[in-house]
Amino acid sequence: MSSSRISEELRQALARLAEETTPDPVLLERVARWRRACGDAETAAQWQTWSLLPPSSEELRPALARLLGAIGENHQAVQLLSDSDQRHSWERLAVLLERKKFKQAASLQKKLLSDPPELAENDLVKLLNQWLEAEHFTEALNLLHPLLIAMQKRGDTLSSRLCCSMADLLEKQERFNEAQSWWTQAHTLQPQQVWPLMRLGYQALRQQQPTLAFHYARQTLKRDPQHAFAPELQRKALQAMRAERSLALLDGQEPPALPSFQACSPFPDECVLNCRTLVLVSLEDPNVLKVWADQVDSTAASQTRLYLINSHDPLWLEQQAQRLLPNTRIDLWPSWDPERHGDVDLVLTADPGERIPNTNAQIWRYDPQTENWNAQ
Repeated sequence: MSSSRISEELRQALARLAEETTPDPVLLERVARWRRACGDAETAAQWQTWSLLPPSSEELRPALARLLGAIGENHQAVQLLSDSDQRHSWERLAVLLERKKFKQAASLQKKLLSDPPELAENDLVKLLNQWLEAEHFTEALNLLHPLLIAMQKRGDTLSSRLCCSMADLLEKQERFNEAQSWWTQAHTLQPQQVWPLMRLGYQALRQQQPTLAFHYARQTLKRDPQHAFAPELQRKALQAMRAERSLALLDGQEPPALPSFQACSPFPDECVLNCRTLVLVSLEDPNVLKVWADQVDSTAASQTRLYLINSHDPLWLEQQAQRLLPNTRIDLWPSWDPERHGDVDLVLTADPGERIPNTNAQIWRYDPQTENWNAQ
């Protein structure tokens, strides 16, 4: 909304609209031009439509009250609502917030939420923003949470925007675990949005899940390569993993050599014959990739795929894989996902406790004590 500094001619136009039983289309169009000049396209479009199809009194009064409140005519705005059937309306709440009558606004909001009238999403967001601008985060949460729960009970599809708002409000109260499910829901609803990915990444760091945090940072950078904070999240995740070689690559330096004791014993060549889709789970030794690379027919290399799952030195392992298998599609992933990875041909892992459910693939585990590969 604009400030109270408007022309006297426009102020009189608003006053006349408040008094008239049948609104003058010329005055309605004048308000539309004002809102358009203020950059308020949504409100301008509404008033422009009304200049062609005049609104009912029930439609006009709350909208007019909001504009009157925005220009400082608070008494007239409240009177306009009090004289209508909008005594306990969302519009009256907006006017009270505009006037910074927060105690009265909180009381009215509580009454409204006992049996909530219909509230459009855009209007809900505006009310939330009014509470947020005043830094009344608890009241914003008190408004949004019950309305979202009611929507879910009705089976309504929630928007990513509202899920993000809910998660953000919970985080402002440091209720990070509760916020996580709302960020996840927001990401599911709108996968290309980066805000939920970043917040999920920071939550993964708080939960000491650096491979997952790295994944979210990486996904953010794929969607927005110029993202301001994703590189920092990526670095923090790699530091938490103690991924020295990946951090060196990130800094444009030569990574340290792989200590010989970290290398697995040779993998049986025959196990990778006819393998087109390979998964390494918690396995950092590129020597096993060399065995596969030597067996892959060059004419079929473009049809091969490699998943690097739960790698604790992901950028370096990816670089090694790209060097050995330049025509293979390579994906980094934080954990085993049966829907994504269930149809692979071969799984190699060095983690004795790693579960590999719902797959018909061959599974081989490396035992560092015996230095042997064992088929499962």
